[in-house]
Formats: sequence, structure tokens, C-alpha cells
Amino acid sequence: MSAKSAKAELTALIRPNILDLEPYHCAREKVLEGVLLDANENPFRHEADGIQMNRYPDPFQRKVRAALSSVIGLPSECFAAGAGSDEVLEWIFKVFCQPGIDSVVTAEPTYGMYQVTAQIFGVQRHLFRLDSRFQFRASDFLRDVPSSAKVLFVCSPNNPTGNLLEADEVLRVCREWGKIVVLDQAYVDFSREGDLSSEILRNPNLIVLRTLSKAYGRAALRFGYAIADPLVISFFMKVKAPYNLNSITMEHACVALADQENKRDEVRRICAERERVVQRLSQMAAVTEVFPSEANFVLFRCRGAAPVVDQLFSQGIVVRDRSSIPGLADCIRITIGTPEENDLLLRELDSLLKEG
Repeated sequence: MSAKSAKAELTALIRPNILDLEPYHCAREKVLEGVLLDANENPFRHEADGIQMNRYPDPFQRKVRAALSSVIGLPSECFAAGAGSDEVLEWIFKVFCQPGIDSVVTAEPTYGMYQVTAQIFGVQRHLFRLDSRFQFRASDFLRDVPSSAKVLFVCSPNNPTGNLLEADEVLRVCREWGKIVVLDQAYVDFSREGDLSSEILRNPNLIVLRTLSKAYGRAALRFGYAIADPLVISFFMKVKAPYNLNSITMEHACVALADQENKRDEVRRICAERERVVQRLSQMAAVTEVFPSEANFVLFRCRGAAPVVDQLFSQGIVVRDRSSIPGLADCIRITIGTPEENDLLLRELDSLLKEG
């Protein structure tokens, strides 16, 4: 398929009212400095962390998109950032999904916000089960996907199971389905492989989601971003709020992105702790299964998960009971903490499971 025809097919997926949308034009689109008397701002300089606060932030996110480009190696036009990946999810529904007409598919078990966002926007959600190894099977999806479906959400490494999805299976859907495939890679930095960001160059219907909340340790910033074909990004920039990211968030995101050495070191330490925790869990007789993880958490199955979670909570240790999710009966998900936190968890868990 030629690049021109691929763009035409991609354009055909966009909601008609968004294709015709004339976005709100705000004051700081063209000029960020000078005698700025156009936006009804307070003219007196106010600062926080050395950042000017009396002026509106850059609506085009130019500096932070350039920083993302430098780290990931794709043009800055392939990035758009939101207040966490959850805001980016909203853009996907705004651009592609007409309530009552279009639907989406989630590959389950997975991150719950895909379903929640679909419900908020009044878009029907279809559930597609991962296989017994929590793998995505393209042939089954392509055979069963409803005709109304326009967006598929998959997560790799998957939350809450922790495993990587097979890349060839996801990319086959990109090639053969022709609709929008959203690949959430919030945890990919903890994986030995699996980075599919460069695949957007060959698959314009692929949208990759990333965040600074995990490997970069900036959860409080609320900074997530999309990596996608520039055409998709251009429509995300149309539908987002004009000043969706504040200046402090964007400046701190640039600082985080510039410090790759620290990120790599912390990821290495977290992964080492992950392997230690997995080994210890595997030695506990009451733990019946420990699932392979390529993320910064571990999912395991034990007898009586719900009361174990409650008792850990009473000791000031907070973990997630995933037992209510189909296929995850008696499963607990634990985030990898510091060595001291992990030691405390493992001691308490071992004691509780022996008592049980």
C-alpha cells in the first residue's frame, strides 16, 4: 500500500465532525516571548522553580516534544503529551469513536481505564480474552472482531499479568485489520525487549502510549504521551485542551527525560529486586503460581488471597487483590518496592501464608 493510500485509509477512520473541526486558537500558538498584550495575562512576573508563571504555557509542547524526539529517535511531530496517559485515552475516543455507531475492543485481563473511558464516552466495549498464557492471538481476533469495532486496546507488558504480548501478533492486526490499534507500553522500560515505538513508521494505524510515571519515577507529574503517525498526532492536538500541560510539568518532564543514566540505574535495581521477589515467592508452599513479569510488579496466586490482602493492609502494607478479574482467582499483584520494603512484605507474607 502506498503512503498516500495509507493516509487516506487512516483519515477515513476519523470522526467526520473532528475532520471538520476548527480548533480553538489560543494566544501562545505563535509567540512565547515579547510584549505580550494579547491574552489578558497579569503582566507582573511571578516565578516558581525559576519558571515564569504569569504567562500561559506553550500549547504546542514544543520543548518537551523535542526532548521526547531526542530520547526515542522519532520526529517531534510523532508525539503529543497529556496529563497522564488517561488524558491521551480520552483523545482517542474524541477523534475516532462516535457513540452509538463505533465500538472498541479490550484484550482482557488488562488495565481497567480502557473500559471506564469507553463508558464515560458512551462507546460500546467488546471483551476479547487473552489465551491461557495471557497472550493475544491475532487469528482469533481477526475472525471474531465485530464490524462496529474501530479501536483495539492492548497492553504490553500487560497490566495486571506482567507479561509481554507477542509483537508479531499485535503487528499482524495492524496490517490486516486496518483500524486503530492502541498499544499501551507504560511498563516497557522494565522489559528486556518489546519496544514497538518505531513500528508507527510502518503502521500508521498504531498508537503507542508511554508515561513518565513508572520507570522515570515521576507519577506526581501526571505526564503521559502518545507516539503515533503525525496525522493522528495533528488531530490529538486539535481536540486537546489548549493549555493541557502546565509549564512546571513540561519543564520537569524535560529534566526527567534528560537523565537517562539515573532512569537506567533505577530500572536495573527494580528488575533485580523483581527477580529476587519472584524467587522468594516461588519458594513459599502456599503460593501456587508466580506469573512471569516484564514489568515493575509481580502477579502471583495463593490460597485465600482476599484475607491475605486485608491482613497485609492491617500491617500497613498495601497490595492489590486481583481475584475479582476473570481468570485471576486468588491472585495478588505486588509492586516492586525498595529492598527494605520488599523484605518486610516477604516476611509478613510468609508468616501469613504459613498461618493460613
